[in-house]
Amino acid sequence: MTTAEETWTRPRLRPGVLLGPGQWRGEKLVHHVKDPQTGWYYRVGPREYFLLTRMDGTRTLDELAAEYAEVFRRRLGPESWQQLFAMLHRRQLLDGATDPAELARLTATAAENAARHKRGPLSARLPLLDPERLFSRLLPALRPVFSWWFVLPALAAVLALAGYVALHLPELIGVVGGGHRPLVAVLAAVVITWTIVFLHECAHGLTCRHFGGRVTEIGVMWRFPMLAPYCKVDDVVLFSPRRRVATAFAGVFVSMLALLPFAAIWIWGPPSGVPHDLSGTILLFGTVTAAVNLVPFLRLDGYYMLSHALNLVDLRADSYRFYGRLLRGGPGAVAGYRTRDRVVYGSYGLASLLFGLTLLVLLVRFWYVSLATWVGPFWAITILAAEAVLVAAALGWLHRRRTRAGAHPASPAGVAAAG
Repeated sequence: MTTAEETWTRPRLRPGVLLGPGQWRGEKLVHHVKDPQTGWYYRVGPREYFLLTRMDGTRTLDELAAEYAEVFRRRLGPESWQQLFAMLHRRQLLDGATDPAELARLTATAAENAARHKRGPLSARLPLLDPERLFSRLLPALRPVFSWWFVLPALAAVLALAGYVALHLPELIGVVGGGHRPLVAVLAAVVITWTIVFLHECAHGLTCRHFGGRVTEIGVMWRFPMLAPYCKVDDVVLFSPRRRVATAFAGVFVSMLALLPFAAIWIWGPPSGVPHDLSGTILLFGTVTAAVNLVPFLRLDGYYMLSHALNLVDLRADSYRFYGRLLRGGPGAVAGYRTRDRVVYGSYGLASLLFGLTLLVLLVRFWYVSLATWVGPFWAITILAAEAVLVAAALGWLHRRRTRAGAHPASPAGVAAAG
């Protein structure tokens, strides 16, 4: 137990407080700090991170100041110490200087912020269980699958499967698109698809748990227009980039591995009948779904893999922010960004815009052709114009709603910025 005097002369963070490696957010390097007791995640800069990593109760303030000055070539004055300790006090992160009532308030606020982000007109989350105990029991038995002796052959099998589906795509589409299927086959396809998606999410959670993170939720997520399982793995912000990429990739990896039995039935089973059609359907849609998951312009696994590989907090949001500053202030407004990040944000923002416009054009064209067939060209254009007005109004309302919600210090990932 740290005494009150030791708290201020030899500061020590509360037991359990975790510090993550640096990630780039725009032109700034940030580190995530997790407080497991309250459920809060905070962001601090590299200077604060340097001091927090050394607050272990063994160093005096003078010793901390000397180490800081040696690295950053700057002495810490009383005002700097005051600001740092004020932040630590607000967040109740110092051992021996906590207030139970304030800890309870922080815990309740974190829960309120998490609940707020679970509800929305276009997306919502329904938590079903805390899988921590289940994953802790499964991990010892599953530990061999995290070794390279399993991962490399399994990855080769997944790549071979993807190549096979690409080569036999017309045949698979023909089987899936033709013929009438009995109800039992349709129900089986739905159950198998949901099972694979559930395994996909469990793979994220088990990988996060394998790397030392905590998995707090498994549930069902509504993201217009889809309903699917989800697994909350916020602790990835505490991992190295390589481990974050592995956690994001684990879902697609397991989804593709789950398709191997259906590929075997398709290739070596009876050439017709319900098992053949069912395996072809699962094989086609499973592979397409995995491919869509890897598209880096959708906020799915591929997007997070790219963000983690580049060691960026939020590639899309930061790209938009980069272009906003560039358009408002010119090149000088983004001069503080690293050269690599200027290239990354500029390239991703442009590619994302082209991708979105292409999808929009294809969707409008498809919808126009369909409507024109049903109601004629005039009414097709009228309906499309009305839909555009409604979508613009909905987006404006969502933007205003998010702007108001921005007053609360929490992000959709459950990570809050430190003051």
